[in-house]
Amino acid sequence: MPEPAGVMSGSPQQDAGPPNAGFAWRFAPYAIVSLLIAIPCVWQPHIQAGDLSSHLYNAWLANLVSAGQLPGLYLAPQFTNVLFDYLLSFLMKSGSVVIAERIAVLLAVQVFFWGCFRLASVVAGRPAWTAAPFLAIAAYGAVFRMGFFNFYLAVGISACAIALVWQNLLRLRLLAIPLLAIAYTAHSIACLWAIGVIGYVWIARRLQPSRRWWLAAIGLACIAGSALFLARNVASRWVPGLRIGSLLGADQVLTYGMKYVFLGASLLCLSILLLVRRFETSPRTTEDIAFQLLVLNAAACLFMPDAIWLPLYSASLTYVVVRLSLLSAVLFCAVIAPVRMHVLESAISGALLVLFFSFTYVDERALNSVEANMTQAIATLPPGARVVATVRDSRLFVPALQHMIDRVCIGRCFDFADYEPATTQFRLRARPGNPYVMNSVDDVLDLENKEYVWRRQDIELYRLLPCQGSNQICVTVAHPGEKLVRQQLDSVPVWWKMPYGEKR
Repeated sequence: MPEPAGVMSGSPQQDAGPPNAGFAWRFAPYAIVSLLIAIPCVWQPHIQAGDLSSHLYNAWLANLVSAGQLPGLYLAPQFTNVLFDYLLSFLMKSGSVVIAERIAVLLAVQVFFWGCFRLASVVAGRPAWTAAPFLAIAAYGAVFRMGFFNFYLAVGISACAIALVWQNLLRLRLLAIPLLAIAYTAHSIACLWAIGVIGYVWIARRLQPSRRWWLAAIGLACIAGSALFLARNVASRWVPGLRIGSLLGADQVLTYGMKYVFLGASLLCLSILLLVRRFETSPRTTEDIAFQLLVLNAAACLFMPDAIWLPLYSASLTYVVVRLSLLSAVLFCAVIAPVRMHVLESAISGALLVLFFSFTYVDERALNSVEANMTQAIATLPPGARVVATVRDSRLFVPALQHMIDRVCIGRCFDFADYEPATTQFRLRARPGNPYVMNSVDDVLDLENKEYVWRRQDIELYRLLPCQGSNQICVTVAHPGEKLVRQQLDSVPVWWKMPYGEKR
């Protein structure tokens, strides 16, 4: 039956706690958790999150372009995939790079965590502390470490908008509209996902619970049909194999190498156990809207391609499955939030949380050591030098070294392989023949994934690469006709080994 307005699970009255509890008593857990989830943003000299370096670097370039500098680069009007970049540009006008990155990322983490926590809470009808460890891991998972902060921020805002609609109160539903507009400026895909979820919720509530599976079946058919359409009509690439971990978002832990596979497998087993417990406590879980949304999102992880070449952009939209996996993690938290975990289950989730962040701390420290080596190498070059970094670590699940040079170059040099202008997916663009960046996306991709032959003679290009026989960074000059290939740099320790350059 349709669910009456005003008595939805997760209404403000149900979240309020004991009736005689003071404000401080109710606020304290939220304040403590806010502080705890902020710690990884300040425990290292720099936040290591892939494209974050690129976002910072291009925000610096955008400010220079706005000031009338850097002829050959320009800013294009754009209304999506820009929110995080505008935030960084604003912060970098009045503060240092470190302050800008910490404030922007701290804000993004808090928005993501609490937006998703609110969604899980209104679905459960009580504060979703059961889901908090899973949300904390997702908050610093693969999407975060890849640095997809526009998408990441949009997911948090969209989750908050869905939560407002889920409560089924007219005034709150209206507030979802401006939130979705803000989410769109961050990333259109997360906004479209939220609109789809809201539409599904709106229709499902008008059906008898026993008939909602018909709606879910239609949703599955639409997802399969969309995948078939993309396969036949749009250039797309699918992930080889079956990524089971993405169905519940457990593969978000796969970041800095094989040691995270154990964590991912353990997290997946615990997730399945909690799903079973959810069915035990509520036998009609299959009629639950949140569970059906999780099933649909899991199907999208299986059916949809990992890269799509859209006609609007020069480069493909990549890592689609990883993004969908994060959405699965959010919906999974909403499904298991009503479950009250046993002591053993709480202990296991706590142990996985501690192990995940322990691994992350050690690996981030190692990556900061690599960035420090790059900084020392750049210091030997003349101001305004054009550089490329041809280093990689093939053991990592996320390309942690690909754009590390960008943050190092801010105020010192120009990364000639900066990918953002060439993709046309961002506001900063480049004209052909400019002296600051490649304008061909094919050249950028060749340097990132294959080999690139340097041909320009009007620019002196410096190349950062691993020193022979060590993990230090050396600098050479690239000569016309030289093939530039990324070389292996073992950037993070394996299991218990200390970061390179440090003694026990």
